[in-house]
Amino acid sequence: MKKTMGAKLVKFFELAKEEGGLSAQMRLAMATGISTVKASSEADTPEVLAKFKAAFKEITGKDAGIA
Repeated sequence: MKKTMGAKLVKFFELAKEEGGLSAQMRLAMATGISTVKASSEADTPEVLAKFKAAFKEITGKDAGIA
């Protein structure tokens, strides 16, 4: 089973920036423990995606719509 590397995580950061600018991106990084730089090399595992989905919703009040 091949894991994709960070494409979805990077998308979370892009959406966070659209929703709340740099502040939202920084809050997402702090909440998940993964920086924008590290996101592109981190595996898009179900566990990590769940953490990002929850943090994104808490920060923006919205569902990111990323599966």
